[in-house]
Amino acid sequence: MKSIDYVYEKKGQIRFSANVLKIIAMISMLIDHIGFMLIRNGKLYGYDDVLNNYVSVMPTAKNWVAFYRLCRMIGRISFPIYAFLISEGFFRTNNLFKYIIRLTVLAIISEIPYDLMVSNTLFSFYSQNVLWTYVLALIMLAIIDRFRELPVLQFIIVAFTAFISYLLKTDYNYVGIILIAFYYATCMDKNMRSLGSGIITFLSSIKNNFGFAACSTFFIHFYDGTKGTFDFGRIFYIFYPLHMLILYAIVYFSYLIK
Repeated sequence: MKSIDYVYEKKGQIRFSANVLKIIAMISMLIDHIGFMLIRNGKLYGYDDVLNNYVSVMPTAKNWVAFYRLCRMIGRISFPIYAFLISEGFFRTNNLFKYIIRLTVLAIISEIPYDLMVSNTLFSFYSQNVLWTYVLALIMLAIIDRFRELPVLQFIIVAFTAFISYLLKTDYNYVGIILIAFYYATCMDKNMRSLGSGIITFLSSIKNNFGFAACSTFFIHFYDGTKGTFDFGRIFYIFYPLHMLILYAIVYFSYLIK
């Protein structure tokens, strides 16, 4: 496995450890899902898309729609940070196989909460949770790392993995795969990583969220290469499916008592 031996800049006031990045990503994701569940599916029109065009243009819904958009914009910060940490995790894990297995198990556990939140069903073929994107990306990194001297083959493998993620409809699918592959490729050049990441994340979020995902580049750029004081690994594993279940339960029971 390719080693990561570059030295991060330790001077200056602004530094983020891996655990701090996880907290930032978790908060961003929570705000995003609050907007999606409590505002869009709760306060506005539920899962009935037919009502969207009607309710969202009503004067009484104007402020809620604006708040929903703000939540979704802030939420764009989350994925690039997690994508970067997946790339870092690939370099730093002591056992890649166990790492992939843990994420796979978590992806299976999280699928029902994710489908309930996104589509109000126990299982949907139309979208799979983002952890499947991470699992595919780690497998991809393990393969391309064995072909470091064959960049054309690496490109083909990345393209194939992106295509698979698109077919499986994993969250962020091919954009996520490409971004993680980019973080892998630029692991030795922080400035290039920040420039490319800013461009990719901006373009991927410009249509609906004014390119707000590019704000994640700031936090990633000042990553200091350390894990941090506290271990948030287990908290992250529990937080992802649990917060989706809680938000769904809030919306579901709010409809029951209306």
